[in-house]
Amino acid sequence: MNNKLTAVVIDDEAIHRRMTKALIARHDKLLWLGEADNLVTGAAMIEREKPDVVFLDIYLSTGTGFHLLPNLQEQPKIVFVTSSRDHALQAIDVEAVDYLIKPVEEERFAATVRRLERHFFKEADPQERHERNDRLCLRTESQTYIVPISRISALVADGNFTGVFSTGRSKILVCKPLGNFDETLPTPPFVRLDRSLIINTERVMRTQRVSRNLTKLWMKDQDEPLEIGRTAMARLNEVLDEPSSGQAARPPSRLAASL
Repeated sequence: MNNKLTAVVIDDEAIHRRMTKALIARHDKLLWLGEADNLVTGAAMIEREKPDVVFLDIYLSTGTGFHLLPNLQEQPKIVFVTSSRDHALQAIDVEAVDYLIKPVEEERFAATVRRLERHFFKEADPQERHERNDRLCLRTESQTYIVPISRISALVADGNFTGVFSTGRSKILVCKPLGNFDETLPTPPFVRLDRSLIINTERVMRTQRVSRNLTKLWMKDQDEPLEIGRTAMARLNEVLDEPSSGQAARPPSRLAASL
């Protein structure tokens, strides 16, 4: 494979085809091959051009983008570009690389391109880290939730499960050990404080020291605090005191002074 990923666009609205084509043109790693406005011409184009990536709308005049996939002899990577938020789980089921909501912002599209690069050029890597603006698919024993990473405050080990705390939801008990999240969440802002806790440092509000070995940690949009030990508190102070983006480090007493 060369260093460019070939791409086609299938969308029944000309303005959205132009917008996606313009986004593709801004990235040296992508090479635009063509476009189609319906499933029939789209399928023919894919068979003819054999692109690496298809930027695919869901609602088309002749059916849905999902109807296209079973009829393809060779399966390219799929990135859905749609105005609907209702099919994210179905997109996961067909192993789509990403799910973009129109109108697509440049920064969000750039994250998709980086994800495509990892799929094609770094397939030997056992794990890939998510981007900050990604969403996680959290599967429990009975349901599946799609949660923006930026809204996750903390993840707590619970045996072979993980409790995920996020904005607007009660704890989600996910069928996956904490170590899996430690390998895939973006760092920063996520930091593992000890064997049983990962937090989003951007959602830390305040701490309340209860004793020498116990501190209550309050996270944004969470009604109840987390309880952390002395080692975790030391790690938290260490992380919050680290300079980022060229800024000076916080004074070591900054967090404690806010109590």
